[in-house]
Amino acid sequence: MPIDFKDDKSRSALRAKRRKTNIVLNTLIAVVIILILLVGGTIFFGGSDTGEEQAKRPQNTEKEITNKPADKSDETDDNSKEDTPDEEEEDENGKLEEIESDEPNVEKVLINPAWKPIGTEQGDGHQSSYNMGTTDWNEKLKAAAYAVDIPVENMTTWWVTGGDDPDNQAELTVSAKNSDDTYRVNIEWVTGEGWKPVEVKKLIQNDKR
Repeated sequence: MPIDFKDDKSRSALRAKRRKTNIVLNTLIAVVIILILLVGGTIFFGGSDTGEEQAKRPQNTEKEITNKPADKSDETDDNSKEDTPDEEEEDENGKLEEIESDEPNVEKVLINPAWKPIGTEQGDGHQSSYNMGTTDWNEKLKAAAYAVDIPVENMTTWWVTGGDDPDNQAELTVSAKNSDDTYRVNIEWVTGEGWKPVEVKKLIQNDKR
């Protein structure tokens, strides 16, 4: 039987082609495995630390900004803004002092160093009056209302009398309308400035009713 050289050549070429294909495939597989190993190693050994550091950096920066001490001038301004209203309120209203009393019908005595004269329309020609409706009478009531913080129109005046110096001192027993709380208010005259509250006694019972 004659030998078919053409068939041998085609088989040899096919084998050679398969070898080359196998070499290329094996090479590609090796490259892929190497890349997988490299990427995996980076993720498990180096990538996690790097990721954490990158994640921490912006957080640390934010903390540094947040915890940065405020400028002293800003703190001073804030403190001055907060303190100013309190100081003004204290200067205007003062601090009401409560004093215990041994008097039988007095629950307590109230004094406020910030009380001021209420003003007057009488000028230097002041004449103390105990007649209802006169200018001086009305100013006495106004001073008593100021001391007990009750509007004049809502205040009942039970009694008005002079002190040791009737021209310059007076004592009024007053209460708010529809209230059982009764006060005895001592006032004194300040030349050119009007009547000024001196002390307030809160009574246990209204002894002028």
